[in-house]
Formats: sequence, structure tokens, C-alpha cells
Amino acid sequence: MSALARTLAWRRMRPLHRAWRAPLHGLVWLLLAGAAAARTPPPEKPSPGSWSDREFGWHYNPRNRPTWLGEDEARALVIDAAKPWVACGIRVSFLGDTEHAPGNMDRVNVVGWSLEMPSQLRAVTLGQARDGRLLERDIAIRPDRREFEQSPRLLQKVITHEFGHAIGLTHSSRCDDVMTLAADCPKVHPSALPIDLTGNDLARCRALYPSPEVEAAGAADRKSTAP
Repeated sequence: MSALARTLAWRRMRPLHRAWRAPLHGLVWLLLAGAAAARTPPPEKPSPGSWSDREFGWHYNPRNRPTWLGEDEARALVIDAAKPWVACGIRVSFLGDTEHAPGNMDRVNVVGWSLEMPSQLRAVTLGQARDGRLLERDIAIRPDRREFEQSPRLLQKVITHEFGHAIGLTHSSRCDDVMTLAADCPKVHPSALPIDLTGNDLARCRALYPSPEVEAAGAADRKSTAP
């Protein structure tokens, strides 16, 4: 059984409201599908960390891709879904195809397709972090969801959302953000889902990856206020 299968099987044995909090190999973020009653989203959780070199280099595994997507088309869709995050000052670099499966904690960042997750999930990001630094992030996307075939826009939005987790972001408390958790917000038609990063998405990301000038100013402030 793969690491992804063991992780998700373990989580299904626990109450769903605790599944968001219990880490295995680092924090796991789950994007739920389905209807949800309108309510105030919970407070945002702190980030598990960031990439020390300001770069998330990832590989793509084409195995188990959706049957309705051609191989090149599927790869291009994933690559395009990663691009928006470059705007916040981090390099999100496609490093080529791999045979490594997403979910195996082997220090290889993999984005791919997997059926080894509960059917109600659209995608999941798994990884490891230590002392505020990300060590690995894998993204597994469920390929057999009919809603993805009916709305490729939804699929791209979900993957962009998972790339946000892969660079260290947690769920947003605002329902108009790409990083919102669908289960915490009113259900909307896929065509109305946010697919472009909002100002808040970018601000949260830039707080994780401040520009060198901002970092230098912060260091100077800390030095000037030191006892």
C-alpha cells in the first residue's frame, strides 16, 4: 500500500472534523467536493513553512490521467495551473516527467493522478516540513470525477489551489479566494469559481516569500529594535 493510501485510510477512521488537523508526514490539506451550507469560514491556520530557496521544483506523473484528456493536454493543463503563483515571487519550476507516484514521501515533489483517496475528494496535497521549511510536497488529483470533464475550468482551479498548498499556503478565510476551502463556502457553479489569484491570495503568498528589499527592511527593523 502506498503512503497516500495509508494516509487516507488512517484519516477515514477518524471524525472528519479532526481529519483537517491530524498531520501525517507533515500537514495534509484536503479539498472537499459537494454542497456546503453558507457559513463563516474558520480562522486561517498558520503556514507550515516555505521553500528555503524560493523555488518549488516539481515533476509530473502522467499515469492514471483522465481518459478524456490527451497526454499532452493533461500535462499542459497542470503546467498552466501552476503559473499564477510566480506572481508572488516564487519560482514554480516544472522539472519533467517522473515515474514516482504522488504521495510517497521520497523527497521528490510529484504532481499526478490517483484513485487512492476517498471518492468525495477532488485532490490532496501531502508533504513534509521541518522548522518552518518545506521539504516535500506532492499533489494527487482524482482523475475520475465527472465534474472535471464537464468543467475543465474547475479542474484547473483545483490544481492551482493545490499548488498554493504546495508552496506553503493554508486555506483562506475568504470565499472569493482561490485558496478558499469549498466546503466552507456556498456552492457555486464552476463557471463562477475564482480561477485567477485575488489580491488577498497574492498578499498571503508574498508574506511567505517577501521580496529581498522587504526582507532587508525587516532585518534592519529587527536590528534597530533589538535590546
